[in-house]
Amino acid sequence: MTYYDREDQFLRQRLQKEIPVLTALIKNLYEGLDRRFHLNGAKVPVTFGFDTDSLGSYTRQSAHNEEHFHFSLFFIAYGVKNPLSKEDRIDLFKHEYAHYMQYNMSIPEKYQWQTGTHGSAWKYCCSLIGAVPTPYYKAGEALRDHDYDKVLKNRIHDKTVPIRDTYQRLQKAQKQKNEIIHYKIGDEVAHPRFGNGIVEKISPRSGGVHLHIRFDGEVKCIDQKWLMKRRDSYK
Repeated sequence: MTYYDREDQFLRQRLQKEIPVLTALIKNLYEGLDRRFHLNGAKVPVTFGFDTDSLGSYTRQSAHNEEHFHFSLFFIAYGVKNPLSKEDRIDLFKHEYAHYMQYNMSIPEKYQWQTGTHGSAWKYCCSLIGAVPTPYYKAGEALRDHDYDKVLKNRIHDKTVPIRDTYQRLQKAQKQKNEIIHYKIGDEVAHPRFGNGIVEKISPRSGGVHLHIRFDGEVKCIDQKWLMKRRDSYK
């Protein structure tokens, strides 16, 4: 055994002594999340290894695998040369818990439009627990504020990945619905601020319909969605 082999063996033995502390930290974090979302992530076994190309993972129950979380001591242990910061370490644990969540809780249909391990369902789970919604680790990301609304709505850019873009289809359907003209010239309408008026001109536009309405001698251009027909106009 060479000098470097002995050093590596001593390092691994030293890091393995941290397993009870790290296990307690992870379980405590997951117990708190379990209480919030009525899940059982803290009961899922946690294993540790010395992976050099993966910080952590969550494996679902299958015919070939037992359900478990797995983390590399080379990244999360305190005794390594350049350990993760406290914030990044906690975010890593949340990252994998979000994977657990996506397979163990009901995800609203509007967040199922992007398939994949790090698709919209996983990003939705990240938004619930405050995890960084990106698939790869980047130092310091856990300290940033993330625009989850933007992340959840952005369509996937990899054209080789099949998607079910529910959100985009709903947006398109709503746009087409808004473009349907619901009034005609001469209709009497009511506006919550300007009161009653008469439609004098109709201007279709992308995503909506603008009506030119005369209110007490003054003409205003208003999107039809802000209006309602006067009851007496139905006579």
